[in-house]
Amino acid sequence: MQRTEYSSKRIVLILTHLVQIQFTYFLLSKFSDTVIVLTTQRIPMNKLSYRPDIDGLRGLAILLVVIFHAFPNFISGGYVGVDVFFVISGFLITGLITKNIRADSFSFFEFYSGRIKRLFPALMLVLIFCYAVGWFALYATEFAQLNKHILASSLFVLNIVLWFESGYFDTSSLTKPLLHLWSLGIEEKFYILWPVILFFTYKRKYFTWMLAVLFGISIVINLALVNTYPDMAFYFPLSRFWEICLGAILALTLDSPKAYLKQFLDRYRNHLSCLGLVCIFIVVAILDEKSSFPGWWAFLPTIGTALLITTNQSWINQKVLSNKRLVWVGLISYPLYLWHWPLLSFYSIIGAGERNNLVVLALVALAFLLAWITYRYWEQLFRYRGNWAVLVLCAGMIIVGSAGYSAYTRNGLDFRHKGILDLHGGRPAHLDDRCQQLFDQFTPSFCRISKNAGEIEVIIIGDSVAHNDFPGISESVQLRQTNVAMVGWAGQQPLIKTNQEFGFTENNTQAMNALISKIGEGKSIKTVVIAFNQLNISDELIVQLKRTINFFKDKNKGLVFVLAPPPLSFDPISCVGMPPFRPVINKDCIQLTSDIPKAYFQQRELLIKTLEDNKVEIFDTYPIICDSKQCQIRTVQGLMYRTERYLSTKGSNLIFQDFQIK
Repeated sequence: MQRTEYSSKRIVLILTHLVQIQFTYFLLSKFSDTVIVLTTQRIPMNKLSYRPDIDGLRGLAILLVVIFHAFPNFISGGYVGVDVFFVISGFLITGLITKNIRADSFSFFEFYSGRIKRLFPALMLVLIFCYAVGWFALYATEFAQLNKHILASSLFVLNIVLWFESGYFDTSSLTKPLLHLWSLGIEEKFYILWPVILFFTYKRKYFTWMLAVLFGISIVINLALVNTYPDMAFYFPLSRFWEICLGAILALTLDSPKAYLKQFLDRYRNHLSCLGLVCIFIVVAILDEKSSFPGWWAFLPTIGTALLITTNQSWINQKVLSNKRLVWVGLISYPLYLWHWPLLSFYSIIGAGERNNLVVLALVALAFLLAWITYRYWEQLFRYRGNWAVLVLCAGMIIVGSAGYSAYTRNGLDFRHKGILDLHGGRPAHLDDRCQQLFDQFTPSFCRISKNAGEIEVIIIGDSVAHNDFPGISESVQLRQTNVAMVGWAGQQPLIKTNQEFGFTENNTQAMNALISKIGEGKSIKTVVIAFNQLNISDELIVQLKRTINFFKDKNKGLVFVLAPPPLSFDPISCVGMPPFRPVINKDCIQLTSDIPKAYFQQRELLIKTLEDNKVEIFDTYPIICDSKQCQIRTVQGLMYRTERYLSTKGSNLIFQDFQIK
């Protein structure tokens, strides 16, 4: 079911991007000469008349969001502040573009440069801050996820990445410092496509109909998805476009209102503005994290916002929304939005979910301070500068995104806490010089040997699991005086495979087949120990296992199969922390057997049956680590595991101390 849903998401995502590409290609091919002129000439663009009440409305929206994130029980529906921002963005951007199109002063270059100088400085600063804090405060898996989000944020596609992960209101959302940047992914797609659409269709007869169709389709998608695919409805650009489009329709309508509409707005402006404010606060009071959103509920805050934008001469707009303090909050709303959630999220991570209201208040105050400094000093360095500012900001964002990609693909830079784990359990070396000399032709990932002289009598073959079994097996009471070797590759099962079978690769699988063949011919090797990660035990794998067993039996080799230890549901680093930022949050350091995936036990049983049927000796690690209810991961000697699946050196020594070959 999950795989089907994941595939459907990918299909929808691919189709969406294809539509965007095809549409842009059509427009560019049809009007290429015009586009070339407009993108190469520097044309100063006219600006919209400043409206302090809109900044005040921004201030109201960001206050709702910040209070909701800081004290969700106080304002349970404060997250609709983002929907207020969507309508404002659609209104302002559409007004700016159409005003310049009518004056023949619109420039794609100027528009996109302005967006870069507006969005990039604060965003880049916050991404760097999150990377720096994450370096010291996050475990490898957490840091890897953070950097995946940094990369996605630098490309403005975090909404898509989060769609493939869990929901916005999932408990894990507290541990995602960049979760709030999903909305930038929605808006940025609007900023990229909407100017192109407006420029080539605004003066066409079919423009009004086209806008109505886009608006209607987006609403239908929103309503169709909100109950069946709520995450998709929340993050998918097409299910949110109607909110921004509402602001666009408002801008087009107010640009040259009909006489009767103008008269109606003038007459009922105070009533309409009150109604708008009520619409917003109704959903703020009623909605919570369990509400189906956006759906029908999203109409109230968006319509309320539209009414407030329309009635700019009302008492509420002039006296409340234009209040200097609220306007000031609106002016710093963008950097405040960027800063507040990472501070609260990192606090939740470091405090293991425990919150002190005074600390939360202090962090909110700090967010306001950082937002003001960012707005007053950092953003001003770039906003009114020339083309060099655009180049610097683009280069900086590329560097930040590349750093995120690097950390994500390098397992969250796990070397940061390997030293800590070494103090509490240790990890085995990958290669020994003498072993490499003996098996150099295979270029293995792991190659260990217990004695620097003498023939190999026992050899362990397998993947990373086998590699971590080696310290304990080689130091076991029975084999301490025996020369034991371990050879293998990461992710490579120690089984004979044909090139027609799943999992066959030209490099590692061929090398493993050749290694098994050499072991079979080796006269000094009496016993072969097989161990590997037992994630997916398929029928094909059972066939390969039987084939390998028969091969070694034909070569008169003794066989021992080591059943892999149970996977943990937590990172062992949580049992010791990362001083000084991460305290020990898992003090018991116990793995409940009820939390071990059922698939582990099912695959164990399948392997045990196959091995017993083929009369292969089994060494079972599970009963040594676990009893019927729990597995004790911390011992007097240290931690049993160094990752969720791999044993530490001390854990391996403890588990295999009584390992025997019959």
